[in-house]
Amino acid sequence: MKTIIALIGAGRISYSLTSALLKGGYNVDTIISKHSDSARVLAGKFGIKNHSDDLRYISQKVKVFFLAVPDSEIEKTANQLSKLNLNFKQSMFIHLSGAENINVLKPLKIKGSKTASIHLMQTFPSKKVVQLKNVYAAIETDDESSYKYLLQLSNKLNLIPFRIDSKNKSYYHLAGVFASNFLTGNLHYSKELLSLNDIEQDKFFNILSSTINSTLRNIKNVGPANALSGPVDRGDVKTIKNHLSSLKNLNNKLSGNSGSMLLKNYIVQSMLLINLVEEKHGQLNKSHRVIKELLVQELRKIEESN
Repeated sequence: MKTIIALIGAGRISYSLTSALLKGGYNVDTIISKHSDSARVLAGKFGIKNHSDDLRYISQKVKVFFLAVPDSEIEKTANQLSKLNLNFKQSMFIHLSGAENINVLKPLKIKGSKTASIHLMQTFPSKKVVQLKNVYAAIETDDESSYKYLLQLSNKLNLIPFRIDSKNKSYYHLAGVFASNFLTGNLHYSKELLSLNDIEQDKFFNILSSTINSTLRNIKNVGPANALSGPVDRGDVKTIKNHLSSLKNLNNKLSGNSGSMLLKNYIVQSMLLINLVEEKHGQLNKSHRVIKELLVQELRKIEESN
């Protein structure tokens, strides 16, 4: 008999997860959301009969619970679930957060339940179903039977699973933030900087796509340090000085305080690139050391002015 699943939360990730679970042969029996319309729409899309805005609607036959709620709501939801009339000792509660570890499910663990988390290293920008095949999945649990269950689930959903420790989970999530969220921010301001040359904004990605894609290929093939190129890597002091000067003049060209923030961002990111230069070449040459000192001085000026 298939384990019966309830999905709590009807946001963007829930559409892709529900689709994958059903295709994988899992029995998704119930959809719960604090907004009844959201639960109804998600359930209707996949032909799931049971849906509600009330956790008390969950049947005792449900044994696996996926908490697809915002990170700030996980612990609150766990507390609410712990007060229900459920067979906790035969149940497993799994949250989907990459930032929160399984300690937020402690109220359920106290009741005797198994607890775990599985985080998909994938973006879900809308409720449009994202195919999960070959997506990496981080499994976190201190219970071996839960790990075995999520390992099997990952295989059925064609995920690529790996295990992480609770104590280091925040670093795992930060890796995703640097790789995805900060990349998005950097590309947004690449678009803004191109617009200062009267380049139409809808063309920005086409202009940058070749260098973006070649950089990603090089990183995959030889690693980040060896893929590094550009003025910091070359020790091009003159270009760095020109960049700093141009960024200092941005405040009257971009909205808000974007110019000053970009200046600080450029300095900090360039200082991090200096570390990559040292890893790539084994040492810093004279020009690299000049750039490093210049960046330190500029950052100090900003900090003293605040």
